[in-house]
Amino acid sequence: MTTGASLRRLLPYLKPHRGRFLQACSVMTVVAALNGAMVKVLGPITNSLFASAEPGELARAALLIPLVFFFKLIFHYTQSYLMSWLGQRITQEIRDDLFTHLHVLSMDFFWKSKGGEVLSKLTNDMTALQSGLQFVPLYAIRDSMTIIVMLVVMLMTNTKFALVALLSIPMAAGVLGVLGRKLRASGRRGQEVMGEIYHRFQESLQGMLVVKSFNYEKGSISKFRKENDEFFHQMMRYFRATALSGPLMEFLGSLVIAAIIWLGGRAIGAGAMKPGEFAVFLGCFFTAYGPIKNLAQMNATLQLALASADRIFSILDEKPTVVEPANPRHFPKLSQGIVFERVSFRYPGREAWALKDVSLTIQPGEVVAFAGPSGSGKTTLVHLLLRLFDPVEGRISIDGVDLRDMSSHDLREKVGLVS
Repeated sequence: MTTGASLRRLLPYLKPHRGRFLQACSVMTVVAALNGAMVKVLGPITNSLFASAEPGELARAALLIPLVFFFKLIFHYTQSYLMSWLGQRITQEIRDDLFTHLHVLSMDFFWKSKGGEVLSKLTNDMTALQSGLQFVPLYAIRDSMTIIVMLVVMLMTNTKFALVALLSIPMAAGVLGVLGRKLRASGRRGQEVMGEIYHRFQESLQGMLVVKSFNYEKGSISKFRKENDEFFHQMMRYFRATALSGPLMEFLGSLVIAAIIWLGGRAIGAGAMKPGEFAVFLGCFFTAYGPIKNLAQMNATLQLALASADRIFSILDEKPTVVEPANPRHFPKLSQGIVFERVSFRYPGREAWALKDVSLTIQPGEVVAFAGPSGSGKTTLVHLLLRLFDPVEGRISIDGVDLRDMSSHDLREKVGLVS
């Protein structure tokens, strides 16, 4: 699934909360503007220090600093709270949909799926998605707005220097694009392997009696170590890309800073720029540098969240194979009995038939017992009678009514099961 497709799948969950999201966006815009105001204060302060200007001007500029930071504190807290609320609420709704959908799915899904892998999607993937929902918009909107505000201030201060700083944007975009593909691929594979590890733990814990009875401890440990080792290597690929993004962005930034300092020193020496303008410019670049690094780190969080979203939506995309009829018939009075008519069935992913061309009739009041070796189809007959699965061939009827024409809920209310 592409990045755009994954994000579109998340939009229906965001839509009911768009009001709160717009509030968060507005607050983040104010935070970005306050960052710009903080840097702009540097100009008068620097010029006052260098030129021994009016003391009152210096005092006013100095008083603005705690005032700007006070408002920034309020809005910074508000934006963090709003985005945390959105991340938690959307994750709660997706988790609720997942749990509900699992109860709608037919038994063949649970037959072909590994329990540990499903559990991994419900835990690890949900945690990664929640982190993405909480922090990615925060960094993407607030930090992008901060960078834009800093660029505007730089353009207003000195257009030539601003154009030098703009050179870092295409370089940064190229780096993030290449690393993003690696991060998503390794993140997705890492989550898949973690699902295998969860399954191995669950299999051993639930089947420890069988493992010990057949002296299979070494085989079980060997399989686990192989999967654990693969998870280590996959996650190291992810962390290598994550660890590279920050220092690489720093190196690109250092090249731009070196160019700005060299050009600024010459401009001040030639009288073409005031020290205050140069201080504002450097302040803008350093203020924008933190958000640029955050965007690089955000890319890692985003790619892992999208890989996790793909795995979560793979469950939500599953369709039940036992389909309820549009106009279900009621459970009959059971006056004629239960009839299996040339019923054949095999479990999902299996080539061997569990039942093949079975026909039998059970009369009302009759007591019937099925005997046979393990795997002969005894339990399968009960599964089909409860309509946990539908026959591949043939049909099962009660008083002539096909089970597929009845409501499964109505059917199971009338059938008592002792496991």
